[in-house]
Formats: sequence, C-alpha cells, structure tokens
Amino acid sequence: MSQWRVDPDGVLGVLAGIDDLGPDFESAQNGISEAASATSTLSVDGRTVLSSAWAAFMESRSLVPGKIMHEVSAAASGVGAATTAIIAGDEEMAADTQAAQSRAEDAWGIALPSAYLTDGVARAL
Repeated sequence: MSQWRVDPDGVLGVLAGIDDLGPDFESAQNGISEAASATSTLSVDGRTVLSSAWAAFMESRSLVPGKIMHEVSAAASGVGAATTAIIAGDEEMAADTQAAQSRAEDAWGIALPSAYLTDGVARAL
C-alpha cells in the first residue's frame, strides 16, 4: 500500500503542539487558584459580603482550566489510540491484499495487474 489515510507524523506534530500548551493551562490554573484564595483581602471592617460573593463566583470558575486540561488530555489520548488503530488496520489490509494476490497467482495463475501493463497502459492479451 503506497498511501495512508492518516499521516502519523502529522498527528504526532499536532499532539506535540497540544502538549506544548500544557504549561499555559497550568499557569492559568495556578493564577485562578491564587485569585480564589484572595478572599480574605476582600473583607473590609468585618464586612464579608464582597469576599463571600468572590468565593461563590470563583467556586465554579476555578475548576475551568483543570476541566479543559482534562478534556484536552482525553481527546489527545483518543486521537493517539485511533491513529494507532487506523495504521494497524491499514497495515493489516495491505498484508491481506498482498497475501490474496500471492494466492491468486500461485493457485490460479492470475498475475498481478501490473503484469498486464506496458508503460502504465493495458496491453492486449
């Protein structure tokens, strides 16, 4: 088989690019965690309304970078596994095709299609 349905090097490049973005998400996660823990600085004269509102606001939002990192990681893992499966399937189909061509030639005397071509043009039998 001379062509692949998937370019393994291209997939590897995309996954490497995704991996390169990991530190940015980690920095965002750390920044949000620091901002979320700053609620004590928002209390003024014993009033905690602002700090309580900030804590409530950050409660769900502080999880976003981690959730994104988890989803990206799961997707990248799935892409890697799917690529491996497709390549293995392509190689298996190529091997099966070659085995079938060999059986056809050996058992029935049917030559490969290229045997009937002259300079890429079919010749008369």
